[in-house]
Amino acid sequence: MPEAPGSGSAAPQEVAGAMYDAMLRSDRTTLAAIASPGLRIRVTEALPCGGTDPGLAGFAAFFKKAFHLIESRIETARLFEAGGQVVPVGRTQGTGGGAARPFDSAIVHVFTVEAGRIVGFDAYGDDPLGPEGPVGR
Repeated sequence: MPEAPGSGSAAPQEVAGAMYDAMLRSDRTTLAAIASPGLRIRVTEALPCGGTDPGLAGFAAFFKKAFHLIESRIETARLFEAGGQVVPVGRTQGTGGGAARPFDSAIVHVFTVEAGRIVGFDAYGDDPLGPEGPVGR
């Protein structure tokens, strides 16, 4: 039986999957359980919620911004795993902005996992409609 994410021996792919599942449910308890206290989040500046957020407080701030700006789902087309890093490549689709406009954006995420916890999360994606896009600037 696989170990629970955050348990210290869960496989990196399981931990990344648990993060996606918790994000879809806005489950902050699970997100906090699988995040290392020293977590580092980097999101491309091309996105409205872009920037660097350190630690658990930064983790909470990032997801608060993201949950406020968009409602989406992530579909992974490919997944690479090597040396404690999990790299899903796919799309995020949903609605965003004050008018809840639809969007469909390419994404690449890089999870760095150590001892069953996420220590790094890097997110890259495009804002398909630019400054006037679904989440605006």
